Amino acid sequence: MLDDLRRELELHLSAGFPLEVERGQVYGSADAVLIDADIYGWCSRVASAESLPKIDVQRLLESKASLIASFFAFPRSARPYFARLILIASLALCITQEPDGDDSPAGGSW
Repeated sequence: MLDDLRRELELHLSAGFPLEVERGQVYGSADAVLIDADIYGWCSRVASAESLPKIDVQRLLESKASLIASFFAFPRSARPYFARLILIASLALCITQEPDGDDSPAGGSW
């Protein structure tokens, strides 16, 4: 799953920010640029095998939920970009889940 996350992050970065999305504009409840940067930043840390503090995991969960709720407010042509961002958040959250209740990432050591 870590390889999937890394590949999706790479594809996301190479796609470039959608031209039809206005920077600083709020779509639904999501500021397009800020939510992109926040999710990408947290997920990049996970992809680098860094454990996120619980507060950052919570913020990632909230950002993903906000992006999902706002998805249809984005221009139709920009939705694939934000769909990939939702996928990236989902992959990172799967990696950071703590199935046995301790503070180690799922899958044991990296």
